[in-house]
Amino acid sequence: MSGISFQPVLRIVLGPTNTGKTHLAMERMLAHDSGMIGLPLRLLAREVYDRALRGDFGRIHKADLALMTGEEKMLPPKARYFICTTEAMPISREVEFVAIDECQLAASPERGHVFTDRVLHARGTAETILLGAATMAPILRQLLGRVEIESRARFSRLAWG
Repeated sequence: MSGISFQPVLRIVLGPTNTGKTHLAMERMLAHDSGMIGLPLRLLAREVYDRALRGDFGRIHKADLALMTGEEKMLPPKARYFICTTEAMPISREVEFVAIDECQLAASPERGHVFTDRVLHARGTAETILLGAATMAPILRQLLGRVEIESRARFSRLAWG
């Protein structure tokens, strides 16, 4: 051994809806040999799973991709990538990449304990990305110390009417 130690990357990307945060996380996950992403909603997890199978984030074979939610479990025997609801993440499984989407749900009275646990403890061996609203910046700094936070701007203007 050369004595060089490797520090896993912790990346925090905050911004409003429609800034490409989830897309970024999926592309980063597929750049690794293994990974998992925790999403806040079952329907979102299913949508991201279906998009991954279509190739929206890069090439992936169905045998490599698992979907795990409270209601659905598609777990190929040799799955390398896991798209999950945050509560269903198999956090005891070691993977190179982990992403937690909508980490501001740590403030939720009902689900906050799960999101807080994942923000504090779920880590990829090579890279971890925490995604969420800009309101999380001071909280993440308090929880995680000196961390660099990337901000994203909305791709398009949201309008009503």
